[in-house]
Amino acid sequence: MSVTNLDDGRFDEAEAEVERGEPWRFRDPESPNPLTIKANAPECWSQGHTRHGEADFLSGFDREGKRWSILIGSTVLRKRLLEGLVEEWSMEHERFEVVGTLGPVQPGEVLSIKFLGDAENAQGQPYPRFLVSRKPVPAAPSEEQEGDDGIPF
Repeated sequence: MSVTNLDDGRFDEAEAEVERGEPWRFRDPESPNPLTIKANAPECWSQGHTRHGEADFLSGFDREGKRWSILIGSTVLRKRLLEGLVEEWSMEHERFEVVGTLGPVQPGEVLSIKFLGDAENAQGQPYPRFLVSRKPVPAAPSEEQEGDDGIPF
């Protein structure tokens, strides 16, 4: 049996569907910090497995076009990127409180994640701290905004 037509574009398409990009190893000093990416379109979310079980991954491209894959393992990344919760510290209640919900990162959205180092929880277990910024996909102009002078008649 011989292999023919190796220039078939479907090879590239098939590889692109399973290639999520280089993993962002935030503790590695060679990794970008912050990492700023534009979420892949049409699909930026995927699921996979780690040694701890099922996991969610977010993929996108940086300014240079390099493809990245981010493991959404920490509570902060899950809340900010997958659940899309916006929280602020309440001095009155001495805890973070939800003040809004953006929902999961959408294809085309730009986000920046900065690793701030490790901290310890109440049980003395270390956890990674992150600062996250999200810039949604710009809204398409409505028909009212497309007029020449903005006058509705």
